[in-house]
Amino acid sequence: MGSSKDLGLAEVPVADCDQKHYNSQQKETFLLKNYLSKYWLNHKCEENKSHQKCLYLKDWHFVRAYPEAKIYRTPIFFCSDWLNEFWEKREDSQDDYRFVYLGPKGSWTPFHADVFQSYSWSANVCGRKKWIFFPPGAEESLKDCMGSLPYDIAKSGQNLDALGALTVIQEPGETIFVPSGWHHQVWNLEDTLSINHNWINATNILQVWRQLLAELLKVEDAISDCRSMEKWEDQCQLVLKASHGMDFIEYYHFLRAIAKPRIESLRSGSDLTVLDGHRQGRRHTEYDVQRLRDALLALLDDHHVGHLDTFESLAEPPAALLDQLNDLL
Repeated sequence: MGSSKDLGLAEVPVADCDQKHYNSQQKETFLLKNYLSKYWLNHKCEENKSHQKCLYLKDWHFVRAYPEAKIYRTPIFFCSDWLNEFWEKREDSQDDYRFVYLGPKGSWTPFHADVFQSYSWSANVCGRKKWIFFPPGAEESLKDCMGSLPYDIAKSGQNLDALGALTVIQEPGETIFVPSGWHHQVWNLEDTLSINHNWINATNILQVWRQLLAELLKVEDAISDCRSMEKWEDQCQLVLKASHGMDFIEYYHFLRAIAKPRIESLRSGSDLTVLDGHRQGRRHTEYDVQRLRDALLALLDDHHVGHLDTFESLAEPPAALLDQLNDLL
């Protein structure tokens, strides 16, 4: 990592906890040094904070910005992380789902479920958080007459405990695991620094597929009046990618990128190196291959795939990859 001066020039996303933007918070970009010196220090020194903005540095892609820093290693419990493994392999685009959060006491994150039906983990470096979780399906009781979920469950006016809410206080040095599909809202009870990852692996890949398909059906319903247009199915995929962040072809590229090193590992008889240099044994890799096969079968069984031009031009179509996986099982 460069000098502290270089780090101060990092551009970081900062959310205004008092300004709603659709179903999230209004964000702007700060230089880290300005966030710390012009906001954080003033915020700490100001006696009357009631008129101050509550600004939360969140979703900072620190690892992506400073890959050489190596300030932490993904815990072994979470190293089977296909989502970040996929983005590390990509050469056409740079992204990841590894974030640093830094927020003052009182900063918070609105009610939501994590992207793509991913898992997430959140480790407090310092500070304390309050989490309120709803198991999948329990959040339905919070929807309004338009079918929308609340932005802030603290203002929902409902008895959250009676609806199945689970409240957890996360202490310094503790790590929270968030299962797929669990809606949650989070408050910083103290000034808090945390590291957060979203991740997907063999155990939730079919949930990722089911949500992707459900989101496509929503898109098709929303633009059903255009069904007669040429290549309507491909247009639906474009909208799906824009609204959900993933379409069918990217889902297939994701599966293929994860499958290839596992196929090679089983063929060669060697252990697989996964995220942050962790080693994965043969039994685990065999399980991955089984679930990848299940995911490919689900994709191929869906009638949409046969109508999409993007699958026609693939050098290695899903059926060919499926054959390779079947040969190993």
